[in-house]
Amino acid sequence: MKRSILRVIMIGLLLLASGYFLYHLWGNFHQLPNVVWNKATVVALSLSVLGTWVTIALIALIWVLLLRDQNVQMPYLEALQIIAVSQMGKYLPGNIGHFTGRVLLGKAAGVPAGKTIATMAIETFWTLAISASFTLAALVFFVHDLHQGLVDNAHPVYMAALSIALLLAPFVGIQVFNVMLPKLSRKLGRGALLVRPQLTTAVMVSLLMMLCFAILGSILELQAISLFGHGEGNWLQLTLLFTVAWTVGYMLPGAPGGLGVREAMMMQLLTPVIGIEVALGVSLTMRATSMVGDASAFLLGMLFRPTQKKQPAI
Repeated sequence: MKRSILRVIMIGLLLLASGYFLYHLWGNFHQLPNVVWNKATVVALSLSVLGTWVTIALIALIWVLLLRDQNVQMPYLEALQIIAVSQMGKYLPGNIGHFTGRVLLGKAAGVPAGKTIATMAIETFWTLAISASFTLAALVFFVHDLHQGLVDNAHPVYMAALSIALLLAPFVGIQVFNVMLPKLSRKLGRGALLVRPQLTTAVMVSLLMMLCFAILGSILELQAISLFGHGEGNWLQLTLLFTVAWTVGYMLPGAPGGLGVREAMMMQLLTPVIGIEVALGVSLTMRATSMVGDASAFLLGMLFRPTQKKQPAI
């Protein structure tokens, strides 16, 4: 009975998130440039959805690595199923549904909620560290109007300092938390203090996160060329500029999956590079293919949910 109720809730959330997206798409559809539908178009869209699946798989691997540092061993396929299902929560108003979903699904799988929260905090810090590096690199090298007013010759030093600070934050933060609030740390850690991440984990996770952004940049370039006929562009430039838009959408609370925010930033940053029509087109098709990828991953995750019940973690 509980499983049926959960399935109904999950499907309802999917429909709600999909409806919210379609509402915004309909309002801007008349400005979308024409797309020539052929085999190349279908291949490009299919590869875009596949790219979304790959990023979900990488996020699951990141979570497994972070849990391992907390002395929690989770099978990769089980982590992948949880991430695939919980990811759809990011499209709900509030932009925190995917975090809540991961805690609840992880708890049902036997992962202490406190350790899931700790790993998500570390993941968030390191995601912001990598995206900040990409964002500031874009400001230095590609956003020329901002370069004149905001960026000086010392800016790469600030960029490096910010990235290093965010990368080190989980190491220092967990140590301070354990010293200042040991009882709460033990409660969250199910009797043991939360564990600082290993340096090797930090390196591996950082590389995986950079790979995620590289994949998203590749999808953007593929769509600009294959769907809207834009000439071959600068892959690094497009990747860095997209990361700026992604970061703003990620950090702004309340925007479901950065919906509307990311697209607005893409329009502003990409228009000087690929033109306003192509910028509008890829902002919508990037959102559409990522939504299809997330939704299909969600459905696959629901389809392959483990049948064996586990004792929920305290």
